[in-house]
Amino acid sequence: MRARISSFYLPLALLSLLLSVPEGAAEFRCSSDISYKWVKRQAASTPPPVGGANKPTGTNPAPVLASPQPTPEPTIVRLLGLERSGTDEASARASLQMETDRQRIRASEACKRDHEAFGTCVALKMSSQATTLNSLSFSARAELEKALSEECRHQEGTCLGVDASDPKCREVVAAQASTSPVPEKGADSKGAKEPAKDAKKK
Repeated sequence: MRARISSFYLPLALLSLLLSVPEGAAEFRCSSDISYKWVKRQAASTPPPVGGANKPTGTNPAPVLASPQPTPEPTIVRLLGLERSGTDEASARASLQMETDRQRIRASEACKRDHEAFGTCVALKMSSQATTLNSLSFSARAELEKALSEECRHQEGTCLGVDASDPKCREVVAAQASTSPVPEKGADSKGAKEPAKDAKKK
């Protein structure tokens, strides 16, 4: 008989241990931003002509050096933000690092596609505007194609690299909603109605 009682209470003991866990479960989330840098390609500068029509022949004029153009500032393009979670900060950071490595490769490909491959840039812009191009007249279509080509020409340059910001981690506690208020309101309302019934019977 004792053995039966102890085996009966064993599941209840395990259930009580599970219920003793706090309502809120802790979770760590780490986030980072992926971006790339590129610099616009400089236009080839033509040096001024050496000598002139009024210069006497037979003289060797001093060479005129073209003034160097200022180096353009790099442009930073933010692609996307990443966020990964884990049961602790170490697992969240490891998961974020794996995804960051994958997105670095995609960011490098996107930079080369948009800034170093002129033909690919034009082809992608044409395909994205295919519906509009097909609905235009011949002259309007030519104008739009020219504008798209100029846009790709304007953003031609050199990719300088992909950057990932330092991960920012935080602890998030998800609190569970309490289910006790609803039954209590129902019980109170029923209890409040019962005296009224008794009063009517009297």
